[in-house]
Amino acid sequence: MAAIRAAQLGLNVACVEKEAALGGTCLRVGCIPSKALLEATEKVHAVLHNQLVGVRVSSAELDLKALMAHKDKVVQANTQGIEFLFKKN
Repeated sequence: MAAIRAAQLGLNVACVEKEAALGGTCLRVGCIPSKALLEATEKVHAVLHNQLVGVRVSSAELDLKALMAHKDKVVQANTQGIEFLFKKN
């Protein structure tokens, strides 16, 4: 983020965030969560269509609860990373 870099350069900065978690829309509900879900579903597609070299699978099942938990974990790790950088700088 620009604010973190500006603080690293010695400037005084302020950030306004209406949500409890830092990171903005992209990190919390947009790009990052979407990419986490997309990556997982691409793997399921590869398994179902025998696109993994040397691997044959007769069936696969999507566990939506586990998939959403994975997405939440990715978002949490990123927001905690942003929070750490804010505190550090």
